[in-house]
Amino acid sequence: MALLPTSDLSNPNTFPTYFNLPPEYEVNDTCYTSTKPRKHWCFLGKVVSSGALVRLTLEVEDKKGHKFLVAFHTDDRGAAFQAQCTPGNTIAVLYATQHTFAFSPPGLRLEESSHVKVFPYKLEKMLETSKEIFGKAKTGRCEVCMTVDTTMKRCAQCKSAWYCSKACQTKGWKTHKDKCTLFRDVQWFVSRNWESGSKTHAFPVERASWNGLLC
Repeated sequence: MALLPTSDLSNPNTFPTYFNLPPEYEVNDTCYTSTKPRKHWCFLGKVVSSGALVRLTLEVEDKKGHKFLVAFHTDDRGAAFQAQCTPGNTIAVLYATQHTFAFSPPGLRLEESSHVKVFPYKLEKMLETSKEIFGKAKTGRCEVCMTVDTTMKRCAQCKSAWYCSKACQTKGWKTHKDKCTLFRDVQWFVSRNWESGSKTHAFPVERASWNGLLC
């Protein structure tokens, strides 16, 4: 399946910065069944700092360097995400909207756990990996011997590394294994059609309590 330009993490419409997110009062159920101005989107930002009193709160920086508040109003008040939200990690928020807080500057209010995921990588690294995946898809070269072959196979885990033979795959694993998980996580975004489909996208949900135990 050919990759769509709208699936590249650098696409400004599918993966907008904070000021390009729609205000929450402009979003309703019809937004997800219409194609204008966009059908599906996801905010990507860098976790700058975190705190947890009543609920988990973050300072997040978008791709343009704008920093703002992210507050978890999920059922567990962000407990499932607390350990993951270390500075430098990347937070992804599906269908993010600008929220006006009563006593704080505008930011993101997160209510759906299935719309949030935190990745243990720098945002810049995820953007580079997305670019690399698109480049690999265009060239179709073996990762090891650089042969171009229409019958090449992909890594079963990340679907991003190409090999012309089992021998090349075995030889290339030593180099690829450290990047495979990153490629797999970015492939989740790249492989999706962000322009059509009647169902909203969602991340797998893990629930936790504030004592750190899964519940």
